[in-house]
Amino acid sequence: MTYRVSTLALMIASALGTTQVQAQENTDQSQQWQQQTNQQNQQRANQGNTQQNRQLAEQRFQMQPLDQWDRNAVYQQGQFLGENLLEQDVLGQNGEDIGDISNAVLNEQNKIIALIAEVGGFWDIGDTHVIVPWEQAHFTRDGVRLPINQDNLDQYQLYGENSVVAKQAFQRKAAIEDDAETGQRTWKLSELFNDYANLSNGTGYGYVNDAVFAKDGQLLAVIVVPSGIVGRAGPMAYPFYGYESGWDPGDNSLEVPYSQQERNQLPPFDFQRFQGFWDTRNARY
Repeated sequence: MTYRVSTLALMIASALGTTQVQAQENTDQSQQWQQQTNQQNQQRANQGNTQQNRQLAEQRFQMQPLDQWDRNAVYQQGQFLGENLLEQDVLGQNGEDIGDISNAVLNEQNKIIALIAEVGGFWDIGDTHVIVPWEQAHFTRDGVRLPINQDNLDQYQLYGENSVVAKQAFQRKAAIEDDAETGQRTWKLSELFNDYANLSNGTGYGYVNDAVFAKDGQLLAVIVVPSGIVGRAGPMAYPFYGYESGWDPGDNSLEVPYSQQERNQLPPFDFQRFQGFWDTRNARY
């Protein structure tokens, strides 16, 4: 009798243990499902907010007719091309080569607010990315001079406590380089280059090849290289509206908000006429 009771007790205990394990597994699965559901709901909410913001921007956006756009101002005020900027050497305070310009950060008004550079390979440290306010950059024929040296390098670190760039301008996470971030309503120049370009009716047009900037870093125009049949006219310069038109740095394409007929009335961008800083012997900085 004792043996039978013990066996029965073991069976009951085992069943209870199995039930508890199953209950715990069910609880864990329920929690995981709830977490996934919350994450999916948050993602949908974020996507909805983003879409809503873009729709509101598009509703407020008033496109400037192409025949009213001052193309001459692009040649008169344009000082350098974006691709040329990203190809420049970084020069130290004594004119020595200390690195390369790797990117530029622009604000919501499509104006450069900072430069990203990779420097320091010969300062007994590995290459590191630094961020320097636009107003501290000085153009020379040999490159861009930045006030960086081995002693003040920490001051210009992307995540340094004493960063010279206001932290509130860099709140939203988005990659600049491998380990860098840029902030809310800012974007990096590399996010625009090589994007597909579409006309207002959705027709594939070409790709964004370059951008024209004024001396103060204001983006004056994007240069689109057409492809296929529409490419016979050559590269064209267009106004860039950015966030105002609902564009987002994460987009794979840029809408050129004009028709084929409007585009046909526009002459190709004249690179010979454009006398940018690195395209002429006469330095204008």
